[in-house]
Formats: sequence, structure tokens, C-alpha cells
Amino acid sequence: MARLMIRRDLFKQMSKLPGRICKAIGELVDKFQSDPTNPQLYFHSVKESMRDSKVRGAKLPDGYRAIIIAPEQGDSYLLVHVDTHDEAYAWAKNKLFEVHGGTGNFQIVDVPEIESAQEQIKQVQPAAKPGYALARLDADQLFVLGVPKPLIPAIKAIASDEEFEALSQYLPPDCREVLTGVAAGMSPDDAIAAFVASAPEAKPPVGGGDFTGMESRPSYEFITIDGERELLAILSRPLEEWRLFLHPSQRRLVNWDRPMPICITGAAGTGKTVCLMHRAVRLARQLPEGTDRVLFTTFTRNLSITIADLLKSLCPDRYQRIEITNLHRLAGTICSNAGWKGHIADEAEMQEVWSDVWADPTITAMPLDRAEVRREFEEVVDPNGVLTEDDYLTVVRTDRPRIGRKERKQLWPVFAAVRRLLDKRNLMTFEGCLTQARQVVEKKRYRTFAHVLVDEVQDFSLEALRLIAALAPIPQQGSATPTMNALTLAGDGHQRIYRTKVPMRRAGIDIVGRSRRLVINYRTTEQIRDYAQRILAGVPIDDLDDGTTSTVGDHSLRSGPKPTVIRCADTQDEAKRIVTWIQGLLNQTDPALRLATHEICITPVKDSILAALTAAGIARYILPNDQPDHGQEQGIRLASMHRIKGLEYRAIIMACADPADPMNNPTTASLRQRCERYVAATRARDHLLVCINV
Repeated sequence: MARLMIRRDLFKQMSKLPGRICKAIGELVDKFQSDPTNPQLYFHSVKESMRDSKVRGAKLPDGYRAIIIAPEQGDSYLLVHVDTHDEAYAWAKNKLFEVHGGTGNFQIVDVPEIESAQEQIKQVQPAAKPGYALARLDADQLFVLGVPKPLIPAIKAIASDEEFEALSQYLPPDCREVLTGVAAGMSPDDAIAAFVASAPEAKPPVGGGDFTGMESRPSYEFITIDGERELLAILSRPLEEWRLFLHPSQRRLVNWDRPMPICITGAAGTGKTVCLMHRAVRLARQLPEGTDRVLFTTFTRNLSITIADLLKSLCPDRYQRIEITNLHRLAGTICSNAGWKGHIADEAEMQEVWSDVWADPTITAMPLDRAEVRREFEEVVDPNGVLTEDDYLTVVRTDRPRIGRKERKQLWPVFAAVRRLLDKRNLMTFEGCLTQARQVVEKKRYRTFAHVLVDEVQDFSLEALRLIAALAPIPQQGSATPTMNALTLAGDGHQRIYRTKVPMRRAGIDIVGRSRRLVINYRTTEQIRDYAQRILAGVPIDDLDDGTTSTVGDHSLRSGPKPTVIRCADTQDEAKRIVTWIQGLLNQTDPALRLATHEICITPVKDSILAALTAAGIARYILPNDQPDHGQEQGIRLASMHRIKGLEYRAIIMACADPADPMNNPTTASLRQRCERYVAATRARDHLLVCINV
């Protein structure tokens, strides 16, 4: 039976086609898969006018044509393009359509286009120094990297980053990605490991023109649909490509089976959460009938709400088998189920506790001032689950001033008093709740899960990680029947805005040799990615364990305008300039460039900006803390930098014109403050405005 697979880019194209044509494409799929010889399809060869003899045309209403690539072997066909008659055939005329014989990726190559572009580039680019990274590779190496054989001479002729950047837009996506890595300084082996995801169950074809098994190869260019009904269902809602297409590097992690914990890292926008969601769905669908469940947890409540909403849409058939919650709620639920009837202490209650501690006459001279003693409790004692003096004498005090054994002995009575007073009031700190929850789980008084997946793990404290380790069915050393895929972690040290770093090994979680980094940014443009990365310039970022992470090879798939940085005299001037910039986006004459109010977000929230928006007649909407942003409410979004973590908008405005804002004093800002601003900048897909002080 013939199979007709649809190219990824065609879904984007269909959003601009008349509804009548989209419906006809669905009908074409139905008819073609039933009988490709059906005369109503007007399926015909046009090889006399095409560079590639595999190109076929199929008739659509109103003078439109579908371009279909016919196999030379097998019965898998590819629907790659739709346009009006002349434009459709002009698009296909000089292109070659083939599966790369080395990587198995489908590629579309326009050799004359690339040769013409390269000639134009050579005329305007200055002479480059010899020995450019790509030019040093021989033909065999370039082929292994996924370069189509007809393009190897053009690639070897590249002599500078400027030439490669100008030419890269004409290369097949998979080829462009791996060459970008090499040009950035990655070794060919590292670039292959990062970008070329081989699928052993689907070997590249021996001969050309064979598209059999395309859906199981590492390409993310095509999907197979059942017919018109499924196609129209996909088109009936906004196209969220992550639902349908996974990059080879993402798919490899979704399907990576290991008995021990694995860790997915990567900068903002590289698709870590997408990988976790698809992995959760895969694991949920593999669960046998019964009560086993998958746990998906994050640090922040807002992100867990968003993920729950997305997973319900992605996997309605198995959604009930996935428990989605944030860390705070998870710990509270465990403690409540064990009989605890108290609550987490708020700031006012903690202040009362500390006042009572300092009123105790037995608490005398301390080696630290009172503010530092409290910080010692909140940053060392509490998050590390320190319950005894012996524990405190040996605890690791990351990023804290050094103190000796004698000073720790002097401080311990204070911390013991805090614990007693909390117990007396039936209160717990959040970290104390984590400790009690862990103890409940370790005593087998709360069930574990078949699989545990954790997002935002960079913000988990030591006790939080210990709780996760207790909940996951991590196999013990020498276990005869280890549980596969017990624990999957995902995070990014660049986005640590709540905690100091805690190596996984300290919580008994071994990820050595099972950590993989995503390097392709799908959210932001290259210009925004580069700007955000420079906010953390010169700061070593950890890999969530004992090493440091490298950003070599990181790049975005899209290009766009450079971030706009403006200097403002004060907050009133800032608000005025922000309104002017927003009006420019809202009033673009080109509909493709014009933004809606819900696609723009300002952070943080300032009264001066709220007033300026109201005065200009621009709707505004302050994001609530307990529900996802579906874009249904009209208005410019406003929220804190913490609130927009995990979200994305076409335009982000960072209102940082206050003189004390860390964006105005980066050299004196703390790492956490710089990470907060990195997170804010990376929420932007297309446009970024940063307001700083004069």
C-alpha cells in the first residue's frame, strides 16, 4: 500500500493557503494512499523539465499543484510543496530530493542556487586567511558530516565565518547544523554526536530514491497522517511543531533507555522540556494496565501548570497515568498524607520565630552577625537537611564565608532553637517539609513511581534531590532486574535563579556518562541568543554535577533583528520609550511582522509603565500566578522575571532603567541576578528591548 508522507515545511505553508486548498490536500492524501493510480489525482511525471527525475505533480483545485517525490524503490512517497501551477514547478525545477547515504537524513539541495550564492559572496567578502576549519576537512569527512556529494566542493571553498554564515541559509538543515558546530570549534566527532542521531533500526538506504522507513529514521522532516480528518484536525489549532516533529537529537533522548538516571542539559530554548514531555508520554504509554504512574515534577508552580496543560493536549489517552506537580506541592502532599496538619511558615511567622530565638538569654555571643546567622540557616542548614550538630560540623557550605569547627559549634544552639520553635508552632519551612517528605518516602509510607521526570533541576536543593531519589525506582547496585528509565533529569546552570549549585552525586544520583547536552536553540533568534549569553560572559557555568558546561557549538536556527538597547534618564522616560517601541510592533504595515498585544511581554511590572500603557490606550494584562497563558486575554503581558520562566513571547521588554538594576552594574551583580536576566532575555523569540540607565 502506498504511503504519502508530508513535509514539515508544508504545514507552515498551509497556514497561508486558502481553506479550500487545505481541504483538497487532505482529500489528496486519502485518495493517494488508497490508490495512487486514481485518475482523479492527475498524478503525472514532469521529469523532462526537472533536474530530479523523481519529481511528480498532482492536480489541486483553482490551478494549484502538489509536488510529490516518487521513490525509485519501495512505495513511500513524499508530499513536499504546494503552490500555484507555475510557482510550484519553478520551486522544484533545479532541486535534488534524496536521502543522504551516510546519515539517512532527507535533504533538498539546489546546487545552482548554492553555486550562484557562493559566487556572489566571493565578490563582496574580503580575502580570508587560509586554513579555515571546514576547508581543512577532506571529501570523505564532509560526507560523514552529512554534506551532500554535489555540495562538497562548495563547502571546501568556504574560507571564513562570514562566507559560511551567508551560505548556510541555502544548505539542508541537518548539514547546516553539524557544519555550524565544526565552524564554532567542535571536533567532527563531537559535532556528529551532537547533531547526527543515527537510528540503528533504520539504516540509510543502499541505493538512491528509497524513502522506506523515513518516519523511523533520524530525520524530522516528515510525518505520516491517516488522511483528511487527521490533517484538518492538525490545522484546526495553532501549529505547535514540537507536538509533531522532534529534532534527531531530541528524539534520541526521548527514546534513550537506561536503568540508571540520565540528565538532559542545554541552554534556554533548546527543547529540554519538550524532550521530557515526549519522554513522559512514551513511558506512560508503555505502562502495563494497573496503578503504576509516571511522576513529572518541576520547581515552579507556574511551569507545572503550563506543562500539565500541554501534556493533556499531547497525550489525552494516557494523561491520567502522568502525575504532574511542582516540588512544593509534591512535598506538602506527602507530608499531609503522613498525618501532618500544619503549614509552611510565611515570612511573618519566621520573623516571630527568629525574634524568640534572639530573646533567649542562653543565646550569647555569635561568630556572625544576626543577618548572617539567619542566612546560614536558610542557605546551609535548612536546604541540606541538617538535623544534628554532627551533620552541621561536616556539611558542605557552598558559596558561604568560611568558618571553622569552633564557630559551627557556637552556632548550632541557634539552629536547634529554630527547629524547636517551629515544631512547637506546628510549622515547617519549605526545606524542612522536603526533609520530612523524604523521611516518609524512605520509610515506605508513600508510594514510589514507575518513572520520575524532573524539570528545572538546577533549582533543586540537596534535600529536594534526595526526595526525588527516594521517589524514583533507581536500581540498587547488583540488582538482578533493574528498572529501566527510573529517573530523567533536565536543567541548565545558566537558569539557576533559586539555589546555589548542588552536584547530583551528593544526593546519591549518579549521572556520570549519562548526561547529554542539547545545543540547538529553537526559540530565540541567533542575535537574541548571543546577547543573552553575553549577560553571563566570563562566568563559569556548572554542568549540574562536578564539571563546567561548554557553549561551543550552541546556535539558533533562526535569524532576526539585533536586540535594541536604549538608555533612559529615569523610569518615566523608560515608560515613554517602551510605549513607542510597542506601538511600532503593533502598527507594522506588513501583517507578517505585526504583533498582537498578547505576543509582547514586559518584565518586571512597574507602575510607571502601567500608567503609560493606559494613557496610550494599549490594553494590558498582568499574568496571574496560578494559570497558563493561552493568549486568549488581550493585552500586553506584564510579569516578574521569575513568573515568565518557562514561557515565551515574540517580543520581550526588559525594563531595567533603575540605576540599581543589575543590568546597569553587571560586574558587581550576583550570579543569581545575572541568571535572572538571562532567563528574561531568552523568553524572546523575535524581538528584545532592553532599557538601561543613562
